[in-house]
Amino acid sequence: MGVIHIENHTGLPHLLYEKTTPAGVPMDILVIRGTFDFAQGLAMPLSADQSAIALGDRFDGPIATFPLQAVIAEEGDLLLGKPGTDVLLQGSAHSAEGQWRTNWPVEVQVGPLRKNLQVHGPRTVHKGLMGWTLSAPDKVEKVALDYRLAFGGCFYDPEPSPGQTPIPSVSYPSNTAGCGWLPGAAELNTLEASVRQRIEAQIAQLDSLPAPQIEDPAHPYKAPSQRLQPVGLTALARWWQPRVGLQGTLDAQWLAERYPLLPDDFDPRFYQSAPADQVAVPYLTGDESVRLKGCLSEGDYLMQLPGVAPLVVCESTDAEPFVSVPVLDTLRLDLDQRQAVLLWRLPVTAGISQITMALVGTAALPGKA
Repeated sequence: MGVIHIENHTGLPHLLYEKTTPAGVPMDILVIRGTFDFAQGLAMPLSADQSAIALGDRFDGPIATFPLQAVIAEEGDLLLGKPGTDVLLQGSAHSAEGQWRTNWPVEVQVGPLRKNLQVHGPRTVHKGLMGWTLSAPDKVEKVALDYRLAFGGCFYDPEPSPGQTPIPSVSYPSNTAGCGWLPGAAELNTLEASVRQRIEAQIAQLDSLPAPQIEDPAHPYKAPSQRLQPVGLTALARWWQPRVGLQGTLDAQWLAERYPLLPDDFDPRFYQSAPADQVAVPYLTGDESVRLKGCLSEGDYLMQLPGVAPLVVCESTDAEPFVSVPVLDTLRLDLDQRQAVLLWRLPVTAGISQITMALVGTAALPGKA
């Protein structure tokens, strides 16, 4: 690929990077990242300090030693592309007026997307003669939006062989970092006999477990034997179901015939890090309304996405210049920082030598009234 000269008049950070398509074709991708401030009742204004493009994932938890217990704190920005717009929330859900409460409902609405969940203060489930009993939640003023507080979990071999990697484990496939879950016989039977015995002995000693603090109000948590769909608003790890199932079949035939290319049955929705009910298809435009309930101390909070977008003019030596509009494929709302990050992405056609970018109102975009 030749050198591309870029003039950026947006005031936003950008990066041109190369990725390989599923067919093995190298392609230049332009990403533009804008940071905007929350504004009650108004369109979000541009932040004075623009956050830098994230070159890779940032994790919370023991990613180097016990990776199944870690979560994605922020997904990296350098992707091939997403088929829709990820809408993600991070930070903590705050109770109205900062009151200490045992639980409260949370509702998030961004354009056509709407999601409800229930958050609780810390609570535990205790083992007794009659089974498991769920305690009442403690009072809190905020609950972290963290999949470690949602249903799920994992159990590592407590006595692995020296230097053994990865350490044998059994986990809940849709949230290996969660809490409140215990494996059943079918799941334990997947383990080698000695590993199973050690993990079973570890579980037998448990008389209590942390219970989920984030749940679907229509399917509340009651006991570790349940098999619930974990509920959250943040990014899903690539090794969780159903996301990992979208990467295709990584079997011996793939290794022999296609590696290092992606499998034939690779699904580009793998690049979406948001839960399926937080993905907007078609893409958001960037001027949609945002309504938050149970998220900020002010109570109900209504605002609008910024209503601006980058416009890109591409030039080459042997063709007429043309205008391209990057797609808005990621929206992250940070409840603690009270900021939104918007990511626009554009595949760059081969042969382009000059790119000029400007920020315009969404009403001025081609195809908009």
